[in-house]
Amino acid sequence: MNWAKSIIDWTEDDTAFLSITFTWQLPQAYPLCIWYKQLGYHVKVGGVAVSLMPEYLRGVAEIGNNNTDVLWRHNPDATFTSRGCIRTCDFCAVPKIEGELVELQNWEVKPVVCDNNLLACSRRHFDKVIDSLKSLKNVDFNQGLDARLLNAYHISRLRELNLSVVRLAWDHIEEENIVLRAIHALLDAGFPKSKIRVYVLFNYKDTPDDALYRCETLKAMSILPNVQRFQPLDTLRKNSYISPHWNKMLLADFARYWSRQIYLYHIPFSEYICKPSEWARNGF
Repeated sequence: MNWAKSIIDWTEDDTAFLSITFTWQLPQAYPLCIWYKQLGYHVKVGGVAVSLMPEYLRGVAEIGNNNTDVLWRHNPDATFTSRGCIRTCDFCAVPKIEGELVELQNWEVKPVVCDNNLLACSRRHFDKVIDSLKSLKNVDFNQGLDARLLNAYHISRLRELNLSVVRLAWDHIEEENIVLRAIHALLDAGFPKSKIRVYVLFNYKDTPDDALYRCETLKAMSILPNVQRFQPLDTLRKNSYISPHWNKMLLADFARYWSRQIYLYHIPFSEYICKPSEWARNGF
């Protein structure tokens, strides 16, 4: 089941609820709140975006909490077994809205596990999660597994699952040895290259050469990168932020090229950016 792409809204009795994931959806949510109020509803809003920027909708709605009660509305196959994280990455919303790592005692067993850092949990909790998922198909640790923590025990237990994909992240070029070690460990354990995906953050504190090196290194291993353009945690317009080393056109070309590798795999990036308009006219 795919994730909902828009604001989730629904009514219960005399209350209208809005769940808003991304801050750039807040300008769209504002008139929607007013519309519900004009219909006579009490309006309550929540979600990651509201937790990050609670003042934006305070004048037109009651501010709720960011919790898992409405997760199923965003993706019926999704669940959390822990909240928070041991990391404090400043590009990530989790430390700001969830705080320290907390293992949940009970959770709905579903195939899309959205834990921010499952491998940072105790072995007891990790084993409990793996055991609960063994009967499911297409298990996906959607937020990725921390390559810095991935070890032989984790991998042996992951092998017991029917995984749709194994996700890692390569946020900074300095993490090269750690990420490549994790990839080789997965390959040595029998995971096919086609099932390994690596999130690659770009437009943050990197340069285009830095981001390209990470992507090209993965591609040379037949591992497809999943590029993630950095968005400030308070942005009200998606893709409006351009970091000092990038420009608008290069950001668009980079994202488009690496998101279309099924078509462009044999075309070097250097050739693609020489004539991006021609590729775009042909749907690439």
